Amino acid sequence: MNKEIVEIILLSLFVSGLSSILSSLLGFFISLWLFLKVNPLNKKLLEICRALTGVPTIIFGLVVLLMLSRKGILGPLNLLFTPSAIIIAQFLLLLPLVITLCSEILENDGKRIVTMCKLLHIPKSEIKKVFFREMNTKFLGVFLVAFARGISEVGSVMLVGGNIKGHTRVMTTYIALSTSMGNYDNSLIIALVLFIISYLINYMIKMVR
Repeated sequence: MNKEIVEIILLSLFVSGLSSILSSLLGFFISLWLFLKVNPLNKKLLEICRALTGVPTIIFGLVVLLMLSRKGILGPLNLLFTPSAIIIAQFLLLLPLVITLCSEILENDGKRIVTMCKLLHIPKSEIKKVFFREMNTKFLGVFLVAFARGISEVGSVMLVGGNIKGHTRVMTTYIALSTSMGNYDNSLIIALVLFIISYLINYMIKMVR
């Protein structure tokens, strides 16, 4: 395995890991807020999140591309075709998924925890900590699902990252490029690495259930 492939694997793990961590943390607190704050709009917001999980991923890439382009609102930051652009695209892609999954978990187990907090007279300021402590393994499972989704992404990553050698080339975009050029050997190596990562993630998800 040459140096270029190792760098591609490490970059893939970094951008997908960071975007998964950020989306999981924010998604957890948003879903918990929607669960605890009863509001007629909450159901609509969850419906929007569920709908966004089915949107073609290239659309998220297009939105980020427009935001980071020279004429975009974040254009002055010069983030387009950088690892940061990939992280932003994956973050936006994963956030609705995390909110949806966390909300489903809270629907199943949240009422039990709320009842427990009332019986134990736990102050409202501490309720979020109780939720996180009681359900941390399930939320870890959500993080793993988000990471698996992020590391397998191609379209939006290609669009905002540009698949630049030594800079923004990740495993999925490398496979797409190498296969189109007939370089099947290296494509198979990367594909094997992705398969191993996917297998390990699925194994860990089963462990935390």
